[in-house]
Amino acid sequence: QDATSPPIETAKPDKPKADKKRLWKAGGLGCLTGGAVALLSGKKDKAIAACAVGAAVGSVASYKKQMDEARELAAQAQAAGMTATIATKEATAQSGEKVEALDSVSITYDPSSMSARDPQTVAVLDKISALAKRSKEPLTISAEGRDKHACQIPLAELSARDTFPPAKAIDKCGQGKPQLVITPVPDLT
Repeated sequence: QDATSPPIETAKPDKPKADKKRLWKAGGLGCLTGGAVALLSGKKDKAIAACAVGAAVGSVASYKKQMDEARELAAQAQAAGMTATIATKEATAQSGEKVEALDSVSITYDPSSMSARDPQTVAVLDKISALAKRSKEPLTISAEGRDKHACQIPLAELSARDTFPPAKAIDKCGQGKPQLVITPVPDLT
């Protein structure tokens, strides 16, 4: 590993966790909106309750936005001829409501299109890099595949886009099926 290589670890990535700052921000915006509506409607005594309801709605909306971003990445990968799988988990929003939350996005790539740096494949890497740079919590991007040369290309391409850091690279080249596993998917609010 030379000075221009991305920091690569071979350990298992940490378990994804909720972006508390994102949830707090979404809840705060929801609270402000709910409280403002109550005040403007002349029901000052209902402002605190409206704030709480708004915060809960904001938290749920934040999880939904995260899922929408994951679906957008998966659709772009599928348009490029890749197979994309979204893994979800159950999370609890600030309201106590159980919501679908993102656990990971796995993108299976074709080693020959990765090696050729096919334009659609490069566009998917651009999208992953943009998401990683906007993430409030660092992403873990794991590259896997038996074809070591093809497997190293996404890590090199993402490194050239200054994705590492903030994201953390996991090199599992030489083993497994050709795929990129991204966890957690970032907040974009």
